[in-house]
Amino acid sequence: MPTNPTVFVIDDDPAARESIGMLIRSLGLQVETYASAEQYLQSFDPARPGCVVTDMRMLGLSGLELQEQLVEMGQRIPVILISAHANMQIAVKAMRNGAVTFLEKPCQQQEIIDAVNEAISLDARWRQEGREEAEARENYEKLNSGERDVMKLMMIGKANKVIANRLDVSLRTVEARRHNVFKKMSVDNIPDLTRLAIKIDELRAEIEANTDVNDSPDEDE
Repeated sequence: MPTNPTVFVIDDDPAARESIGMLIRSLGLQVETYASAEQYLQSFDPARPGCVVTDMRMLGLSGLELQEQLVEMGQRIPVILISAHANMQIAVKAMRNGAVTFLEKPCQQQEIIDAVNEAISLDARWRQEGREEAEARENYEKLNSGERDVMKLMMIGKANKVIANRLDVSLRTVEARRHNVFKKMSVDNIPDLTRLAIKIDELRAEIEANTDVNDSPDEDE
């Protein structure tokens, strides 16, 4: 998997495209330039880290439409939009779609540099979060149904005795399942276990629903 980030510069103006590309290369970063959003999408590889710097108005797909298409594809890559015809409505829409920033032409070199550095850092963070989520999901799949039941009750603060009563199993069974949960999820305490669990959307929803259902006190607590 590629590890060095690439800045993908997309602009139908050759001069602007080359100018931004040279600026970013001067930072020691890898750059690829494209004359259109369509050309970029043809070679798009979600495994490649980096960010997109694109002009808002271009022939064919606009920068905003490119950003929207990436969102529809379920792809998360930081986008920096540049426009000589900015307006508040477009800027707000772009930011809601996940744009890192919206720069208005003529923009200063330092503005572009700051935006690119921020975008690359954001991409690295997103990818780390993605790896952690994938690992958490993989570990969760290792749990059997009984261990999952115990795990959910552990994370809403239920004691072993209460869990045993809820699940109608022995205390020893709960203790064994609790041990297996920690081992298979590669954690050794409930806060870390919860931190991993909330990375899995459907599990987080289950936990929240379980909390709502079981918010009344238990007789044995």
